[in-house]
Amino acid sequence: MANSKKKTVLAVTDGLGFSRGRSKGVVEAVWDQLAPSDRELLESSADRIGRDSVWAKNLLYPVNVESLEADTPTREALTWISDLQTCRSFLSAVVIDRIDSLVERIADGHRYVPWASNSRNLWKLRNDNLSIPTSASGIWAGFEDLDPVVQGNSETGHQQIGNTQLAPQLSLEITNSINNGDFFENPALNATISGAKERGAKINFCFLLSGVSGADGRVHSAWNHLEAFLELVFERHGIAPEKVQMQAILDGRDSALNSSIVATNNVGDFIGQLKTLLGKYNAESSLAWIVGRSTAMDRDYREAAAKIDFDLITGVTGEHASTYEDIRSIISDTHHSGKTDQDVPSIALLHSDGSAPAIAAGDAFVNLNFRSDRQRSKIAFLAGAREFLESEGLSRGREWEGSWIDHGMDLDICAIAEYHPILEAEHGVSVAFHTEPHVENFLAQWPQTIGSDEYTLVAESVKSSHMGYFFRGRREDPVPGATEARFITPSHGDEDGVTSDTDFYLYPDMRAKEVTADVLKAIDTDSSLLICCNIAAPDMIGHLLPARYEEAKAAYRAAADALVEMAQAAKAANRYMVITSDHGNIEEDTSAHSVNDVLTTIVRPDGTASDVAIPFFQARLFDVASTVLKIMGAEDLPKDTAMSGIPDRFLGRPLVAIG
Repeated sequence: MANSKKKTVLAVTDGLGFSRGRSKGVVEAVWDQLAPSDRELLESSADRIGRDSVWAKNLLYPVNVESLEADTPTREALTWISDLQTCRSFLSAVVIDRIDSLVERIADGHRYVPWASNSRNLWKLRNDNLSIPTSASGIWAGFEDLDPVVQGNSETGHQQIGNTQLAPQLSLEITNSINNGDFFENPALNATISGAKERGAKINFCFLLSGVSGADGRVHSAWNHLEAFLELVFERHGIAPEKVQMQAILDGRDSALNSSIVATNNVGDFIGQLKTLLGKYNAESSLAWIVGRSTAMDRDYREAAAKIDFDLITGVTGEHASTYEDIRSIISDTHHSGKTDQDVPSIALLHSDGSAPAIAAGDAFVNLNFRSDRQRSKIAFLAGAREFLESEGLSRGREWEGSWIDHGMDLDICAIAEYHPILEAEHGVSVAFHTEPHVENFLAQWPQTIGSDEYTLVAESVKSSHMGYFFRGRREDPVPGATEARFITPSHGDEDGVTSDTDFYLYPDMRAKEVTADVLKAIDTDSSLLICCNIAAPDMIGHLLPARYEEAKAAYRAAADALVEMAQAAKAANRYMVITSDHGNIEEDTSAHSVNDVLTTIVRPDGTASDVAIPFFQARLFDVASTVLKIMGAEDLPKDTAMSGIPDRFLGRPLVAIG
């Protein structure tokens, strides 16, 4: 139980990473363009503390800690940062302004958003307080140990931030089951397939086309899962290709914008890879429907998107194609019109007799995408869960007409993962791999470690599940005994011209001001020991790069302004503040998440520096919860009870010592 409780704010900035490689390129370019007199000043400053002229280039980094290599020993890192601060103190404000302005201008030419966005207020906040590079991808995010590394994402990022030890992800569990053969004995998958075979019904399934490696997605789907499923269907069960219909969902968000038909550096051309994979079973004709993820994987409960998806797979709508070449042509035309893979409209690949593919009453439907938030709407309308969809829509300020959901198709639905408990409990959806709640989640342990004190969660609706279900350790509701307040602002919607995620550029700040206002109100009310929030804009607008570069800079500034305003309010209220991010994104000039580090910044209300409690100056996201608990005064941090024998490197630890 906590004593001497210190009130805290935890801010998660979605998609706010930094790139060592890209920033180094900017620094080199700035150094080359520095006025000789300014270069001499920097070299002279470095020389005064015994550093050479090569080291002096590090004085150009707007955020000191970003000049460090990963896994630098803490003592060396702190000396390095101190030396940078000392050298900058030798320079006049005029010189610093001139150098920072050049950095911003050159960064703009390199399209490096973090430095081009004119967010000096956030630079200062990072530099004035303890900031630590933080691993947020690959094995540190609970994924397979692959090369290239699996990019981080919002779902696992929020799970890791809320956990006091590594939270393994379902994709890793599924991959392990494939490798050891358990996947092919899975009761739910086998029952659905064999049941359809016995009834003479078709087996329909959907899969997001990405995730062949760690470099091209693997956020919602993994290609090896598709390969295993096709082996199970065609080889193990001997299903005829004409009894199988696949909906291929195009990515263009966690993979390259046009990766459905274009390969870059041997990554992409997923339509081509799919044709080859299906050809292994003479099942190219099993591909039935193609559509962008904005339609088929909407998570903000837009009825229009759901209805378009439903009409496609029931044979009502969809541009007709007869061959894979037709499909590629339609997608290419979409690209030429200025849209990306995620906004490709409905396409139906006609049967040889010219008829459109359609799911029928009594058919089976399998969803192979493992991440839950973007699958709920789809499975709910297929299962006839009208009340659930109307309720979720209303909670986001959206009213559903909903009568079309009463279709009575009585489908046998199997989800590879558990998307929402109500779908299994009340609508008969079977689940192949259940997603058990994380025992070591700090909000789940709140009553034991903290007590009856209230905590608050704040977000906008497009990220409501992240500052809720995922942040609680895969729990829909707070645990018994926990006192939770929650404030969700509806994201921009149809009335604002935002009909899909690709429209958020119209409001690049998104709801940063509203989220900030809710946090400030919670600080002022002073009823919560801990206030947690999500700032969505850097991730959501970052996914629209490279096309929406100016909007990405605006999104970054909005996040910076929000964080600084929160930090000022927290300090005035004598609260600590911890700032972190769930994964990288906006720092790369692509649509995808990154494998880059993020920064965790700890702001003390007294303005002093916290003592670092780790031997190497490198955090992991699952260190954040332990750090917050330490700050709040929890005496006994959670011990490992869920995973006996977990290696020490996967156990969270406080990043700082709090006196």
